[in-house]
Amino acid sequence: MPDKQLNPPKWAESILDFCCRTDYHDEIIGDLREAFYWRIEEEGTFKAKSKFLWESLLSLKPQNLKTSYHLSINTMILRNYIKVTSRNLIRRKTSSLINVLGLSLGITAFMLIFLYTFGIFTFDDYHTEKDHIFMAYKERITPDGIQPTYDTWVPMANRLKSDYPEVKSATSLYLANAKAIKNEVYIDEEIFYSSQDFFDIFSFEIIQGRSSEVLPEMSSMAISEAYAVKYFGDTEPLGQFLDVFLQEEDTILTFQISAVIGAFPENVSIQPNMVIRLDGLPFYPDYVENWGTSFLETYLTLDEQASVDQLIAQFPDLVEQIWDGKTRGNTDFRLLPYTTYFDTFIGSKEDARTLLIIGIGILFIASINFMNLSIANAAHRLKEIGVRKVMGAFNGQVRVQFILEAIIITTISVIFAFGLVTLIIPFFNDFFDVSISWQILAPWQILAFGLGLVTIIGLMSGCYPAVYLSSLKSLDVLQKRVSIGGKSGLRNTLVVLQFTIALFLITTTLLIRNQISFMVDSDMGFSGDNTLVISASPRSFTNVDLGVVKVKTFQEELRSQSYVKNSAMSRAYPTQWTRSFTFVRPEGWTGDPLRMRYTYMDANFLEMYQIPLISGDYFLPDSEGHQRESVILNRAAMEAFDFEPFDENQIQLGDRKIRVVGITENFNYETLAEDVQPTLMFHRTADHPVHRYISLDIETSNLTEKIGEMEAKWNELGAVDEFSFDFLDDRVAQLYEAEDRYMGLVAVFSVISILVACLGLHGLSLFVIERRQKELSIRKVLGAETAKILTIILRDFTKWVVIAFVISVPIVVFFVQGWLETFYYRAPISWTTFGMTMGLVLGLVLFTVGYQSLKVAFSSPTRYLKDE
Repeated sequence: MPDKQLNPPKWAESILDFCCRTDYHDEIIGDLREAFYWRIEEEGTFKAKSKFLWESLLSLKPQNLKTSYHLSINTMILRNYIKVTSRNLIRRKTSSLINVLGLSLGITAFMLIFLYTFGIFTFDDYHTEKDHIFMAYKERITPDGIQPTYDTWVPMANRLKSDYPEVKSATSLYLANAKAIKNEVYIDEEIFYSSQDFFDIFSFEIIQGRSSEVLPEMSSMAISEAYAVKYFGDTEPLGQFLDVFLQEEDTILTFQISAVIGAFPENVSIQPNMVIRLDGLPFYPDYVENWGTSFLETYLTLDEQASVDQLIAQFPDLVEQIWDGKTRGNTDFRLLPYTTYFDTFIGSKEDARTLLIIGIGILFIASINFMNLSIANAAHRLKEIGVRKVMGAFNGQVRVQFILEAIIITTISVIFAFGLVTLIIPFFNDFFDVSISWQILAPWQILAFGLGLVTIIGLMSGCYPAVYLSSLKSLDVLQKRVSIGGKSGLRNTLVVLQFTIALFLITTTLLIRNQISFMVDSDMGFSGDNTLVISASPRSFTNVDLGVVKVKTFQEELRSQSYVKNSAMSRAYPTQWTRSFTFVRPEGWTGDPLRMRYTYMDANFLEMYQIPLISGDYFLPDSEGHQRESVILNRAAMEAFDFEPFDENQIQLGDRKIRVVGITENFNYETLAEDVQPTLMFHRTADHPVHRYISLDIETSNLTEKIGEMEAKWNELGAVDEFSFDFLDDRVAQLYEAEDRYMGLVAVFSVISILVACLGLHGLSLFVIERRQKELSIRKVLGAETAKILTIILRDFTKWVVIAFVISVPIVVFFVQGWLETFYYRAPISWTTFGMTMGLVLGLVLFTVGYQSLKVAFSSPTRYLKDE
């Protein structure tokens, strides 16, 4: 016998032991060993081992492999499997319909969630440099804490680009409302004021014009492809002229189209339909070196090798160079990664992740249902399985048959779901005020998405039934010594998990609804009932001075109407509050000034909105003129200044001293997600150009007619702005649009999850009843009453729901508490809501299972005992 040291490589033989068919294994190993020992004598050890390894690999032919052998499918067998699957689907129409319907509903819900969340997760992916784009902003260090503010100065972009080599490009960006003039009609538009660097930083494609010089002249304008069609139709846009009324500059300028921006996706933060040069505006020379007024955004791109932290560490020196050492101590420059822009200003990717998890949960519920129904249906196919195994079918071939059936049903469901989603998308977008479509995915991505769903769901849903049914012994099957379902532990666990997901979704939906209702119904500190707010600014006219007179005339005409109980003029109003800030300090304050909001209003504003005073008085009537040396504070400002009510308090704005004439209670001018911030309220008479809104307390009868009269009066004045109004209670509801949308999405998919779960319950009840038919029949023969039979059947289902409820409670509490932490004012978690959810789900379970249970309870025992 050869020496042990000259044996073939053991690891190669181990691979052959693992991979080769049992009936071929000895023959293959024997031949290889014989050749190995012959080569040792004839060719040497090295060649013997090398050729043994090579021939071992060659022996791993598909026909020699265990897996391949047991799972091998030739064309004839495949056709047979498909034919058998089709016949089974047709024979059991009800079960097949439940399978396809439940799976289609689950997949449809997942597809809708996927499209919605995919748009959020890929927000701004359009920009190739997004990982290197940053938004420069400032942090104010005040006695109240650090206050990030995102408005910056005109010279900041050029300063960053000139002082720091790692800054590749930098640009200022200012968005303002304007009026494009087409055929003497003034059309509301948003215009971006920027520079050539804007197109170097962001990846907007220039499809007409020169990308290296998008805005060559002061009077140049770049417009989007859609706007080129909007304003010039089929005419070549390059070189065309467009008049624009810039309301903030109170002037009409003519711009020449120098470039056309290609179409860009909707999921980009910045959507530039009209871009003009910032340095071409009349006000630009006054701000080009002005570090005292901040009103625009600054964006930049960094070198790939640049360290963000190292750059930020240099900013304190820049602050001191621009201002002084004192400012260095209370002002920091920061860089906001553009990848976090969505979470900072638009929405929450965390909410999108939660929705995606919900979608996966619904898909899991549908797959569990499919699995349970497959096993339940197996009771009718035992003879088929037994005969196949007696005729020589391997376990692997039986598995393939059932997995193939699962994949076919999944394919039908996915195709149906694709069609259903395509039909639903327009209604989904309208209902939730979102914008999803298949266009966000490339054709190959849609195909891969569909194939991925078919593969994952088909295998996940089909593997357990296939493995279990293929493991049954043919003799046991044919002699009916098989208990369908095997061990119930896994199945029960999956059912509990299914109900846990459903209970989580429903309870969460109700608790979110409680919070939104709490915020909408809460007393916000002012009276907004029957309040109509009209947008009416002197800048709504081409001449501001004339506009002041016309707005005043309009307000007086409205006030004279019998249906108008009261009116007020203001720069802002609750829910559309001021974003203007100033630095202020109480009299005698030696520390850093406080940064506070400020706004303007006429003398009637606070009384009309019924905002109560803590101390002092409202402003004197407008007839007394501008009360420029008076201010009214809210309670938050009083506390920030450490004032006491009823004291003679003063504040300082620069060198000006202003007397505090009154202090109001805090009123929530924004969402209750935020605490009320300190606000300074200054007086300006109703005819001052600073005002933008007219608030009216009106009678609500015949509203359509009254609003029509107001609109006619406005149009008679010749304004370039259309008549625009809001009811304050509608505005309050709009504050919570994002939360309402999130709640609505969760609610819809919660309903779908419970529908899918109930469809699965029907199949599961069939399964349970199928297993216990004889037992229940014997109980009836022995005298068990119908109520007892029903109790036996329903007991397990009730137990599963109770266990799922117990598991879901801490999960719901953890999730909802985390969600509520984003709100300053929070509704308490209602335990009644948990009871309602439990009752609802339990009722649906009992209703779903009850029908099948009654059939068994009232059926004749002889039907199931005739073979005994």
